[in-house]
Amino acid sequence: MVISDRSQKVKTPRKNLKRNLFIFSLLIVPLVHFLVFWLYIKLETISLAFMEWDYFSNTYKFAGIDNFIEQFRQFKARPETMNMFKNAFRAIPINLACLVLAVIIGYAFSKHIRGERIFRAIFYLPSMISIVIQTLCYRYMFTYSPGMLQGPAAELLRMLGVNYNGWETALNDPVVISRIWWLISIFCVWASAGINIILMSSAMSRIPEEVIESAKLDGVGFWRELFQINIPLIMPTVSVFLVNSMMAVSAFYLQPMLLTGNSTGPGSVYNTVGWYMFNIAPKAQDSDMPLISTIGFILTVLVSVLVIVVKKVTDKLTPDVDF
Repeated sequence: MVISDRSQKVKTPRKNLKRNLFIFSLLIVPLVHFLVFWLYIKLETISLAFMEWDYFSNTYKFAGIDNFIEQFRQFKARPETMNMFKNAFRAIPINLACLVLAVIIGYAFSKHIRGERIFRAIFYLPSMISIVIQTLCYRYMFTYSPGMLQGPAAELLRMLGVNYNGWETALNDPVVISRIWWLISIFCVWASAGINIILMSSAMSRIPEEVIESAKLDGVGFWRELFQINIPLIMPTVSVFLVNSMMAVSAFYLQPMLLTGNSTGPGSVYNTVGWYMFNIAPKAQDSDMPLISTIGFILTVLVSVLVIVVKKVTDKLTPDVDF
């Protein structure tokens, strides 16, 4: 028995070493990726926000908060700078509209309505198509070219007596700019509705049938069941959705860029921070990088505050459930 114990003690360190080497080999690639492509780039970007380009030495030197002061001056002096921040935060109400639509339709799907599978496929279809194809189809609906095939939405507007001369013409019309943003918002909701509906309906399908049956025995109606039972029980999923909605502010640029044909409009009324970064970063000089980093840093701080607040609030509203 003593010999067996000794042999077991000798083999254990070797097994642990092999196990640790195996785990390390699996973690080394994502760890290096995180350190180089996330942590290093983030720290470099933050440091650039506090630097300025020295033309004499061709290097960066510390500038303190001068870049932030200059950026806040531009908010007052250049309305287009403020516009791109305002437009970036349009992603939040758009995502909230997606959430409301997804919860209501997902709740209907959880009731196993007739034709549920067909409706699921129809709602999910836009999520399977490239966003470029989606925007082309959406813009075609508003295409107006005399003597040629017209888009259905353009034909409807002309039939209603609206002086509509095409999507491109309307983009630069100051009178209808707010309406164009409504059309962009509707497109965003339509394009992202499918995956969100599937997400919410799947969360509701995990609610135990005993809970629903007990509510029905207590006389709980359709809408009361939705607001007092289903929504509270899927709050963990809703919480994740809301946090992602706040984070989408910095990545909101592809939809307005494609729908407007890469035209920011008069006074950059369609521009967003993400779109601005996308356009300026490839052609930026060394002297431009501090100001670009400052804009990104300001947006990151604003989004981080929103994410923390939303996470704190949703954690308090989320019941402690496990099913």
